[in-house]
Amino acid sequence: MPRYFFDIVICGNAVVDAEGVVLDNDEAARMAVAGVLHDVALATLPDGKPQTFVATVRSYERGALFRTTMRMETERVGAAALIA
Repeated sequence: MPRYFFDIVICGNAVVDAEGVVLDNDEAARMAVAGVLHDVALATLPDGKPQTFVATVRSYERGALFRTTMRMETERVGAAALIA
């Protein structure tokens, strides 16, 4: 089974995955990347500023395969917006 690497960029700060994870195929890697970004976002909850998380999935043999981007932004709405 192939090994996939999930390189992450959090607000411009890059972390290269040197270990990777063995998965069945590209589709399994595509599904797994959403969980990776979810976990990263939870670990770095935004302090009200917009944050962008980017994961590039690559394999050793074929290089970069695809990129997934997630943006988190919290804004006050309704009555809560009047308090700020």
